[in-house]
Formats: sequence, structure tokens, C-alpha cells
Amino acid sequence: MATQIGLLAALQEIDQRLQQKERVLQELRQQVTAIAFEIETKQREAEEQQQRISEWETQRRAVEGQLKEEESKIKEKRVRLNRIRNDRELMALRREIDSLKEANGKLEDEALLLIEQIEKEKSQVAQTHAQIEESRARIAQQTAETATQTATLEAEIQRERAERDEIARKVDIDLHARYERLFAKRGGLVIVELRAGTCQGCHMRIPPHMCNQLRSSSGQDNAPLFQCPHCGRILYWRTEPEGTSHT
Repeated sequence: MATQIGLLAALQEIDQRLQQKERVLQELRQQVTAIAFEIETKQREAEEQQQRISEWETQRRAVEGQLKEEESKIKEKRVRLNRIRNDRELMALRREIDSLKEANGKLEDEALLLIEQIEKEKSQVAQTHAQIEESRARIAQQTAETATQTATLEAEIQRERAERDEIARKVDIDLHARYERLFAKRGGLVIVELRAGTCQGCHMRIPPHMCNQLRSSSGQDNAPLFQCPHCGRILYWRTEPEGTSHT
């Protein structure tokens, strides 16, 4: 390949490695962030559960207080039963006491239901806290592993960027600018082989006269650059063994 094409190919190879390593770094950071978000979510869930427990505890105390008041009323009415001699008044008071007992039964059922809800919610709070502790252990481990992997990747990236800068300085300024635009536009694939008359970037057929020009100028120091008329990628010709079809 011509010198400038060779430099661009080397540049592309480094840029592709850098792109992959930057992606891995991003994924590592996202993993830690995801666990941290999971902990925050669980903490909010635990707080909401605790709030429900507090509300139900307040309701339970209110119901139990009301039960005591109603029990006191029943006791007072029972005392009155012994003092009443009128059958009509006696029957009315007994009906009133039965009504109070029925109402108290409902209050007791409500209190029991609240106690069950509270106990169930407390169990769920305990599970949520256990999950939080498990997530904290995972994030500690993940953070340590990520720190090691990140340090290694960042050192590699620094070395490869230095190598990249050295190569980039040897590339023609306008050509380098064109390469950068294509790299961003074409997903990191700029320099592609012309094989069997087909661009290996977009897999479209190239006009025969362009194939011939590219082949004949291949290897020359000042060879012109050819771009695929379909995708705009820069083409190069790979020397193949004799007997291999090129078009």
C-alpha cells in the first residue's frame, strides 16, 4: 500500500482499538453506576415500607384506644343493667350493649389486620435491608475490580494515543481531516480493501476503470487516493497471488 494509505490504515487500527477500550471503560463505569442506582432504589423502597409501618402503627394505636373506650362504655352499661327494673328499658340497653359488642368485634378485626400488615411489612423491610447489604458488598467488589481494570485500560489508552499522535503527524493535514470525518460517519471503518471489484466496506461493485487505476497505482509513493463512489471510504489494493481474480 502507498505510504499515506499505510499510515491511515495504521491510524485506523489504533483508533478502532481505542474505540473498543473506551467502550469497555464506559461499560465498567455503568456497571458500578447501575449497582449504586439499585442501592438507592432499595433504600427508597425501605423508607417507603417504614413509612407504611409507621402509619399502620398509628392506626393500630388509634383502634386500640377506641376499643378501650368502647369496652369502658360496655362495662358502664352492664353496671346499669343491674339497676334497671323496667323490662322495656332493660331490653333496649341489652340491644345497645350487643350493638357495641358487634362494633368492638369489627374494631378487633381491624386491629388484627393492621398487626398482620405491620408484621408482613417488617419482614419485607428486613428483606430489603438484606438486599441493600448484598448490593453494597457487590458494589465494593465491583468498584475494586473496576478500578484495576480501569487503570490497566487507561494506561494502554495513553500509550496508544501517544503512538497515534506520532502516526497522525506524518499524515497529510487535509487527508487526516477527511479520515476523521469518515471515521465518525462510517462507524470507525475508513480504509477498506477493494476485493474482486467490490468495496469491502459497503460491498458494492466499483466501476472497472477505477479498479484498474487503483490496481496500477498500488504501491506508488504518490499514488492518488480512490474513494468508493457508494460509501466514500478510501480504497486500497491488496496484492494477491497470481491466478486470483481481481474483478
